[in-house]
Amino acid sequence: MRKFHPMSIEDREMFSYNRTYQQVQDEIKRINAQPEQPMKYSFEFLKGYIKDDDEGMKKKCYDAIAKYSDKLDWSEAHY
Repeated sequence: MRKFHPMSIEDREMFSYNRTYQQVQDEIKRINAQPEQPMKYSFEFLKGYIKDDDEGMKKKCYDAIAKYSDKLDWSEAHY
């Protein structure tokens, strides 16, 4: 004998929303775990937000690019 538990429509919508939200957050974490994203952010920040005479911020950006470039997958670089 199987028991069914009544659930309101609001609860179903809340559970559905929470599941979808968690899936989106997991996807964002997966994408940001790739080394290409921090490098892309560093290049965009370097290009768009740093003044020409701000050597300290330029150094931070170039250091971040160098740090993540070592983690890139070069297995298909010959294509």
